[in-house]
Amino acid sequence: MEKAIKMSDNTRDSAIDWYVRLNADDVTKSTQRAHAAWLGADPENVRAYEAVEASMQALYGLDDWMHEELGELNLCAVAKHRRHVRRWTTGLATAAMLLLAVVLWPVFDPEIHYETVKAEQRDVALDDGSRIHLNTATAVSVRYSEEMREVSIHWGEGLFDVNPDERPFVVRAGDTSVVAVGTQFRVYLDGDDVIVTVLEGTVAVAAADVPETEIVRMPFSNADDKRIMKAAGSVLLRADQQTTVGASGALSAPKTVDAGTVTAWREGKLVYDATPLRQVVSEISRYTPGEIVVADDVPDHPVSGLIQIRSPEAMLRFLSSAVPVTPVKRSSQLTVLHGNS
Repeated sequence: MEKAIKMSDNTRDSAIDWYVRLNADDVTKSTQRAHAAWLGADPENVRAYEAVEASMQALYGLDDWMHEELGELNLCAVAKHRRHVRRWTTGLATAAMLLLAVVLWPVFDPEIHYETVKAEQRDVALDDGSRIHLNTATAVSVRYSEEMREVSIHWGEGLFDVNPDERPFVVRAGDTSVVAVGTQFRVYLDGDDVIVTVLEGTVAVAAADVPETEIVRMPFSNADDKRIMKAAGSVLLRADQQTTVGASGALSAPKTVDAGTVTAWREGKLVYDATPLRQVVSEISRYTPGEIVVADDVPDHPVSGLIQIRSPEAMLRFLSSAVPVTPVKRSSQLTVLHGNS
């Protein structure tokens, strides 16, 4: 009988982590190269990864329902939950525990987390048919219950396309709550400010973190039979309206905007109409790996036009043609715009 190979919990957990990452739909070449480097760093890593692979192969002999569950693996859930499961065994037991972690994961942690890095965008489909369009450098958590649907924005910007449902759809950003049922709106956590823009339908914006019990208990009704929160310190926004909640919790009066222009980033565009140069550059920098800044002696020229979010070079060329500036690359992470002499 072959003697079982002993390995540390950390090595086994790392092997499971690599298996999850390599079998994700969005695995990258850099992840594959990093995995190869990890294997080459220690023979124990190779043995651990082969044991995980062999365990997953053993699943092919299980019942059909387990195959179906395996096909629906939430790889993010496994990656998070595996850290709470210790003393994995090798062979079929490892595979069974891995599968069990996914099946039982919502019971232990009802939140699902999504994140984009700088210059990345992502569309996320939720269980109820709603969608979140994550802009660059954004992190959110999603939690659904029988009473409500809740999303927390930790940083960044999201466009929410909410499928109608009896449960309110609540977005939390800082101490601000945005409540709707079936509508489309954007929430941007910009430093200490929360900016809410409505594309379709109606939402309520409250400058407070309204408890779940209060939201569920609120009397909701309007002509479209959509639930709208009615609470002190809140405003109602309709299509093409926007409000900002400041650090002090003060709500600005709703103002009319072109919501399509505000959310043009979803189509890979940024649209400006006589917008100050520094504001434009601050926005563009969100979509580039490095930073772009304006030299102190350059005037805040008004910028008008449509910028395609293709590459830093393309955006810099647009700025050079729109206003009298010349980009100078100081390093791989910094470009400075100087005035034309």
